[in-house]
Amino acid sequence: MQRIHCFLILLILNFAALQAQQSIEDVRKERLAVLERIKAANESLSANQKSSKALLYQYTILSDQIKSTEQYIDRLNTEMNRLSRSLRTLQNEYNELKRQLSVKQQQYAQLIKQLHTRLKIDDKLMFIFSAEDLGQSYRRIRYLNEYTKFQRKQAEEIRQKQVQLEKKRIDLEVAYQQQKELLDEQQAERDRLSKEREKQRNLLNTLKKKESTLNAELKKDRELAARLDKQIEEIIAEETRRASLEKERSRPESEGGYAMTIDEKILSDDFGNNKGKLPFPLNEPGTIIVHFGQQKFQELKYVQTNSKGIDIQTRAGASARAVFKGTVSKIFMVPGMNASVIVRHGKYLTVYSNLGEVRVKLGDKVKTGELLGKVFVDEQQGNQTILHFQMFQDRERLNPEVWIKKF
Repeated sequence: MQRIHCFLILLILNFAALQAQQSIEDVRKERLAVLERIKAANESLSANQKSSKALLYQYTILSDQIKSTEQYIDRLNTEMNRLSRSLRTLQNEYNELKRQLSVKQQQYAQLIKQLHTRLKIDDKLMFIFSAEDLGQSYRRIRYLNEYTKFQRKQAEEIRQKQVQLEKKRIDLEVAYQQQKELLDEQQAERDRLSKEREKQRNLLNTLKKKESTLNAELKKDRELAARLDKQIEEIIAEETRRASLEKERSRPESEGGYAMTIDEKILSDDFGNNKGKLPFPLNEPGTIIVHFGQQKFQELKYVQTNSKGIDIQTRAGASARAVFKGTVSKIFMVPGMNASVIVRHGKYLTVYSNLGEVRVKLGDKVKTGELLGKVFVDEQQGNQTILHFQMFQDRERLNPEVWIKKF
């Protein structure tokens, strides 16, 4: 029973180790994908040398990258600790198997010696024929057979111990190799972090020199954003007012909420249940360069942003895509922000702005992932391609980063 208990414990430990290994592999793949996206975004932003705002975007990306690297180093530390514990366990198991094998070999050698000394072939025959009667002879033959079986069993146990020992030795070699690779990766990430921090300091010094120009650019952006936000709010208010006049719609749960039909209520609940699982609002990889809400920048006290959504830098030619099924409730233009598409999902709305080309029409039923239009490519700003994305629940603004998955 105790052997079964020990076996189950070892099985659980090995399974946990396998799960942890799969986990670090997944984290590693995700990190490589993030680094590729960041590299592509930085290349695009670096092409626009005239814009101080592009430098600020680079600073934002770099800050996020530093945070990501720090988190990855922490993850590597956790993995190193797990692997060290696993190595200690493996080494103890190896030593114990080696000890058991040594004991078995000594016992077997002693057994063979005793058998050879006491029971040579002539002795075996003498041992059998010297019995007092036939029954005793039969018992002595059975004893010798049992002794031979025991001998073979001992030899088989030694062979099995040798196989187990060799397997454990291979496991140890693999674990030590993994440990070395993790140590090398850990050092490489620390070197990367050091370079990223140095780059951040240099970028910060450049931004300080351009602070007045940067503030002027951000002021223009705030004016454009205010016009866009005002128009979105007016559209939502008008849709809410019209819905409240239709008799077949149920009364909203909250004052000022959107009155929904039965189908819209089902859609709305479905949307709400997908928080954190919604697809990325682009059909190409992208990097968030402006986060939701107010953002302050270290040592740039007079520089701050306050975005009602997120800005995503992507590749030229990328298209916005619906993050969930719904109905196109509005398509409109704002000078400087190009075209915008609003998709309604019951009481939830998603807004896709800065589109250079729109592929849908008012009233269209769209599916999850359906392309809505191409993101505007600003050739005067080094082919800068940025989607502005917002989310609402009734009239309340939501942080899209909490709702969508990374690409």
